[in-house]
Amino acid sequence: MSEPFHKPTVLIADDEPNLRFLLSNALAQAGFDVLAAEDGLDLIRIAQEEMPDVILIDLMLPGIDGYEAIRQLRNDTRTAHLPIIIVTARTNPADVVIGFDSGADDYVTKPFNEAELIARIRSLLRRTAQRPVRNPLTGLPGNLLISEEIRYRLQRGEAFVLLYIDLNDFKAFNDAYGFARGDQAILLLANICEQSQRHFASHPTFLGHIGGDDFVMLCPTSIAADLAIWIVDQYEQAARALYDERDREQGFLIGHDRAGNLRQISIGAVAIGGVSSHNYTSVEELSRAAADMKHAAKVFGVSAVVIDHARLK
Repeated sequence: MSEPFHKPTVLIADDEPNLRFLLSNALAQAGFDVLAAEDGLDLIRIAQEEMPDVILIDLMLPGIDGYEAIRQLRNDTRTAHLPIIIVTARTNPADVVIGFDSGADDYVTKPFNEAELIARIRSLLRRTAQRPVRNPLTGLPGNLLISEEIRYRLQRGEAFVLLYIDLNDFKAFNDAYGFARGDQAILLLANICEQSQRHFASHPTFLGHIGGDDFVMLCPTSIAADLAIWIVDQYEQAARALYDERDREQGFLIGHDRAGNLRQISIGAVAIGGVSSHNYTSVEELSRAAADMKHAAKVFGVSAVVIDHARLK
């Protein structure tokens, strides 16, 4: 049976009713479903609830302007991957640059040519379809969006901590229980990381899935230690259900580590390495430093948190 045809949805955010009407008609005739928002808050709400395929944003929105709306969409794991086109009457190149720095993918100026706008939307949809922006197992932002988010924060000079989260001896767990239960462990860790975002909801965080059992979180410096320890404690407790009763009772799993050595493997152990952003100017440098901290945490063989060379758990 053939796949049902997916009709792309475009969300328009503009405070001018006439323009929303004209855009809606043009896009509908071109084969798109259309949603509309008249201010920045409405835009964010609809994007989170409906998950459109493309968003057209006017920079001069009431409530919160287009720049801030784009920033909030990019900082939300539900909407971080959505393609965004700026539609603006501003002709100052600096305004467009700020829009791109905020996370927009393309722009058109008013008054616009309908055929050109539709062509740009279709082109952006094709490019987006070719990019693996989300991890297929967890649905979380993948490497591309993680790098974009880190780069955006570094360019703005934000102070944050990059946490690199990894399950200890995941290969041994997979070898003992099979890949299906391995996927359960990965999904459990992803779920707990998402729960941590709600637990620390007053402090905005970004969560991404590098691949396998590796995750990344970007968080304010003030909560980095508490956040990392919370994730470790929650996972250690919940992960026990993934082990056979015999292994739970003895408190360890017998398995081979990556070096091929047979040894006792701690149950539900998580290694988290963290590094502060203030000493780094590039994604590559910061991510490499975080990987070093993660390796330092894994050396202990049990759950550990190491941030900026200090072991916190």
